[in-house]
Amino acid sequence: MGEKRAMAVVMFVMAYGLAVTTLTASEIPATCNGDEKLLSYCGVYLVNIKPNPSSDCCNAASDAFKRAMAVANGQGVRDICNCLRVAGPGLNFKEDKLVSLPDACGIKLSFSMPLCIFGQ
Repeated sequence: MGEKRAMAVVMFVMAYGLAVTTLTASEIPATCNGDEKLLSYCGVYLVNIKPNPSSDCCNAASDAFKRAMAVANGQGVRDICNCLRVAGPGLNFKEDKLVSLPDACGIKLSFSMPLCIFGQ
């Protein structure tokens, strides 16, 4: 009987994790256009359900950050930072996880993630 109860708790936690990371179009700021995979695939890491990002998360993060850094005038970096600052709290993303994501995935950035997340 105890095993069934434990399994029920595990299933609830997993379902909650999926519910927390499910996005609707209205929850994604316009500046996140193209970064939906980053938000979706990295959700379980960023809400602190998983201790390490998945390979899908790292691939999505790498694509999003590379795309942002490729915009010459810096607008791409401003957009992804704004996306993470605006979407993060509503999705219960932990700020320390947002800041550590590039390092956890081995992504080299041309900008400061703490400044990106916390502003100036």
